[in-house]
Amino acid sequence: MKNKIYITGHKNPDTDSICSALALAELKNKMGEPAEAIRLGNLNRETEFVLNFFNVEAPRLKTSIKPQVRDIEIDPAYCVSPDMSMANAMDLIQKNNINSLPVVDDTDNLIGIVSLSNIASTYMEIWDDSIIGRSNTSFENIIDVLRAKIIYKPDNLRPMSGKMAVKAIKKEDLIKEGDIVIVGDDKFDQESAINNNISLLILTISTQLDDDVLELAKKRGVAVITTGLSTFMVARILPQAVPVNYVMTKENLVVFHKDDLIDDVREKMSQSRFRSYPVLDNKNQVIGNISRYHLISNLRKKLILVDHNEKNQSIDDIDSAEIIQIVDHHRVANISTSNPIYFRNEPVGSTATIVSKMFFENGIKPSRAIAGLLCSAIISDTLLFRSPTSTETDKYVLEKMKKIAAIDVEEYAMEMFKAGTSLEGKKADELLKSDVKDFSIENKNIRVCQIFTMNLSSLESIEKDLKIEMENFINENSTDTFILMITDIFKEISEIIVVGEFKKEIAEKFNASIDNDKFISKGLLSRKKQLIPTVTNAVSESL
Repeated sequence: MKNKIYITGHKNPDTDSICSALALAELKNKMGEPAEAIRLGNLNRETEFVLNFFNVEAPRLKTSIKPQVRDIEIDPAYCVSPDMSMANAMDLIQKNNINSLPVVDDTDNLIGIVSLSNIASTYMEIWDDSIIGRSNTSFENIIDVLRAKIIYKPDNLRPMSGKMAVKAIKKEDLIKEGDIVIVGDDKFDQESAINNNISLLILTISTQLDDDVLELAKKRGVAVITTGLSTFMVARILPQAVPVNYVMTKENLVVFHKDDLIDDVREKMSQSRFRSYPVLDNKNQVIGNISRYHLISNLRKKLILVDHNEKNQSIDDIDSAEIIQIVDHHRVANISTSNPIYFRNEPVGSTATIVSKMFFENGIKPSRAIAGLLCSAIISDTLLFRSPTSTETDKYVLEKMKKIAAIDVEEYAMEMFKAGTSLEGKKADELLKSDVKDFSIENKNIRVCQIFTMNLSSLESIEKDLKIEMENFINENSTDTFILMITDIFKEISEIIVVGEFKKEIAEKFNASIDNDKFISKGLLSRKKQLIPTVTNAVSESL
C-alpha cells in the first residue's frame, strides 16, 4: 500500500484553502494515490456554511506533521479472551509467528497481555496440584486441551476447587471432595473416587464407565470425561488448560495509540523490554500491534501545500515532512524542499481554479459535492469577480463547475456571503483570528487580518476592542505591524486599521491620511493583489 499523502492549506484556513485541499484529495484518490485533506486551524463561518450546504465533513485538524503510529502499517491484533487456555494461546502465537497476545474483556478493552515468555515461564515453575482450582480453569478448557469427550456432565457442575490427583493406589484418604481425579479402567478406583464427591473424573486411554458406575456418577453429581491420552500425558497437559488471565501481565502495560508520535514511541520502546506492543484507538480498543522493526524505515509524511507557499503560514513542524507538491496562486515565498517537486503556481483568483483545471486535464469528473466546494472557493476568493484578482480563467472554470454542482451562482453566493459576514456573537479576539496571515517583509513581521462585511458600520461598536486586541498581540509576540482590513463586499471599499509600525507610510501609499490609526480605501478588496504589494513597498521604502 502506498503511503498516504496529506494535503493542507494555510493556518487560519479560509474557504479556498479548505475546499481546494478537499478537492485535490478527491482527485488524488481517484487517480490511485491515497490522500487525505487536513486543516491547521478552526473553520470560519463561511467555510462551515459551504461544508454544511454540500454535506461534506470538515478535514481532520492536525497540529503536527511529525509521523504518527497511524501512518505506518502495523501488524494485525490477535485479541483473546481472558478465559482462553494457555495451550490455545501458545498455538495462536506459534501459528502466526508473533510474540504476544492482547487480552480483552467483553467490550474489547485491553485488560492484559499474554506473551511467549509468560507461557514459557509456567513450564519452568513447579505448580502445585491445586492449580486448576486456584486459577478458576473452566470445564470447557479441560475438554479442549485434553481433546476429551463428555460422558456425563451434571446440570450443576461441582466447583473444581480441589487438587489434581492420579488414582493409582488403594488409599481412600488421598482423594478429597472437589478434586479432579485421573484414572484408568480400574472399576474400584473409579467408584471410590466418585464416592468421595470429586468434581471431575478423567478417564484415560478412551476408557468407558460401566452402566452401574455411570449411574453412581450421576447420583453423586460427578462430571465424567474420557480422553485417548495416557495418564502421564493427561497429568502433563492438564495444567495447560489454565486460562491466560492467570499468567498474563496486568500491571505497567506499555501501549500506544494511533495519534502517538513515532519519536515518542521510539523513546518509550527504548525504556522497555517487550518485543511488541498493542496499539489502541480512541475508544481504547486494540486495533493492532507495533514492534521495533516498524520504526526502521523513513517515516516522513508526504505533504502537499495548497493556497500558500510561505513557511510561516504552514504547519509549525513542516521540516519533519517531505513536501512533494505545491498548488498556489500567491507570490512565491520562502518554502524550501530537499528534492525537486511539482510546483504549480498560476496568477488566477483562487487555488480552486487551478485544482479544477487539474480535474479537467486528467479527464476526471469531480463529485457534485466537490464541484460545489470548488465553486464556493472561487466565489469566495474572487468575491464573485468583484476582486481585482479575478481572471477570465476563474469565470470559465466556475461556469463549467456550476453545472456539475447544480447551483444558481448568484443566489448561492448571496447566501454564502451572508453566512460568512455574520458577526452575531463574535468577539474581537475571535474576529482577529478568523482569516489572518503572517508575512515577512524586509525582516519585519507583518500580520494581516481581513474581515468581510456587507455593512462597514456593523463593526463600529467593537472597533475599540479590535484595536486593543491588536495592540496586545503586538506586545506579546514578535510582530512589528498588525493590519486589519475590513472589506465591504458590495460597496467595494475597505477600512484599514494599522497598529504598530509604518502606519503613516502605509496610508500614504494608498493616497490616504491616517486618522485614529485607520483610513478608508475605495476599490481595495484583495489582500493578496492590492494590500500586500502596497504594504511591501511602504515598508521597503521606509527602511
